[in-house]
Amino acid sequence: MFECSAAPRFRLVNLFALLLIMMIPACKTTNPTGEETVRYGDEIVVAGQFYRTGAKVVTWLDAQGYDAYRVEARFADFDQSSWDAIKDKLPEWGSPNRYGMRIDRFNNGRPDFTPEEIEAVRGGTWELEQLQDIVDQFVIHYDACGTSKYCFEVLQDMRSLSVHFLLDVDGTIYQTLDVKERAWHATTSNSRSVGIEIANIGAVSPDDRELLNQWYMESEDQQTVIKIPADRMGHLDPNTEYSPSRDEPVVGVIHGQELVQYDLTEAQYEALIKLTATLNKVLPKIELDAPRDVGGDVRMDVLTPGEQAEFQGLIGHHHITTQKVDPGPAFDWERVIEGAKKLR
Repeated sequence: MFECSAAPRFRLVNLFALLLIMMIPACKTTNPTGEETVRYGDEIVVAGQFYRTGAKVVTWLDAQGYDAYRVEARFADFDQSSWDAIKDKLPEWGSPNRYGMRIDRFNNGRPDFTPEEIEAVRGGTWELEQLQDIVDQFVIHYDACGTSKYCFEVLQDMRSLSVHFLLDVDGTIYQTLDVKERAWHATTSNSRSVGIEIANIGAVSPDDRELLNQWYMESEDQQTVIKIPADRMGHLDPNTEYSPSRDEPVVGVIHGQELVQYDLTEAQYEALIKLTATLNKVLPKIELDAPRDVGGDVRMDVLTPGEQAEFQGLIGHHHITTQKVDPGPAFDWERVIEGAKKLR
């Protein structure tokens, strides 16, 4: 009698427990209306989607972001910042936008977009697969401004230019545009590239170090630190000392010209490596390498048009034109490339 009566009760208890388990997730997800979407503060935006990097990222959507979609001057007096107020001062701009669409392919003999492709993306509705087919270069610049705040001021308010990412001396990455946009930073590579401006005052002739002397000094503990003018600080902590990763300036030759430059900060290298690895994963045609000479060293000269057309990966501004020498002789290409490979 005991065994016969226990079996139904056992099944009934099990059935009741199963019903409770089934109800638990339903209770948690019944009404998501108004819930805040979880973000981690390390995401970049590619074709409208968030991708994590492991580095601190501030996008144009965030409170302290720099927004290249805006048409007004960012740092002018407010009543003098509108497009109507600034367009007459800079009539050569022609358009209130500082960016364009990636619709002319590489402009190097490959076919242009078809009318159907243009119609599909003209509103900015890029699919990730479309970007993966087109974007295959990561162009690295130093900004010659010293900080990301001042770099954005120059791009947005003075030059009608743009770049996808700014990298400040504290390692903060600022994203100003979705990667789907054609930023204006590298002439012939704009349509196929992602661009980053790294906060660094730049390279100079060894015979004229006045600019470097203005920006770098020796601290009390005999470490080289960056002297940042107060009006260029932006969101940097004024109580923090920022130092190049090497105390001594680096001398090197680009386009046959000897140059001297202080290195990036440790925080900048760490963030750049994480961003580079992320871009390689999301946009696989951006290979983890740079243009190399026959000896295997990263080239310090300009690529021919044919070489530029074929290259996929990390590329310096100096590889695109003889008029530029960034990211400069101090930039540690191998550290970035090998670091990104390890993360991948």
